[in-house]
Amino acid sequence: MSFESTTLPHWVQAFAVLRDRTVLRDEDGQLHSVSEDGSDYEITSRWPAASDLNGLLEETTADSPDSQTRLTFLGTPDAEVGRDLATRGWTLTDRRVLLAALSSDVEQVAQLPETATLFEAPMNDYDVVEIADFDATAGRGRVHFGDGFALLADPSITATANVEQFRAAILANLSAAAAGQGLAVLFMVICADTALGTREHRPAGWSNATQLTTFTRS
Repeated sequence: MSFESTTLPHWVQAFAVLRDRTVLRDEDGQLHSVSEDGSDYEITSRWPAASDLNGLLEETTADSPDSQTRLTFLGTPDAEVGRDLATRGWTLTDRRVLLAALSSDVEQVAQLPETATLFEAPMNDYDVVEIADFDATAGRGRVHFGDGFALLADPSITATANVEQFRAAILANLSAAAAGQGLAVLFMVICADTALGTREHRPAGWSNATQLTTFTRS
């Protein structure tokens, strides 16, 4: 099967790790990973040529367990391949965007309400940031430090008030942590919010870098 490159960008494996996925194989332009509970199997690659789709689908049949399987493609969507997948029972389930920024271009200090406290915790594969407001969890974020870059997780906000303030505070803390590690390049995967599959509403300093399109078969 021919791909544009035999290797994937390093942030692809970091994105799997950041989601607590186990990487099973990373070679020949494909990254195979499985969720913690084994409930879904994912193959990440660049968009294949239409003539190579059969080979990729054979990979899913041979390697994936009898559970949900996902294909995530990087780059500009290929309409022909998408239509072919739909006729084979695959459903477009997610469109995300890789954002990129220089740590020097993003906010690294953010104010919290007097009732809120921010905590940091280093883990094995990433660092965690959590905000508590009135002693209740208000939001969480993660950052993975890679070779020359940091990959931030899109913050998960559970609070119903001060949502954007908490999101900004988490991103600022994660960006400052990356800068403190001497990492000038930041990446973050976030849901698309335009019909073109890009992200219009994004924090200051961030730009659209590439698209991630996911198809699922149960």
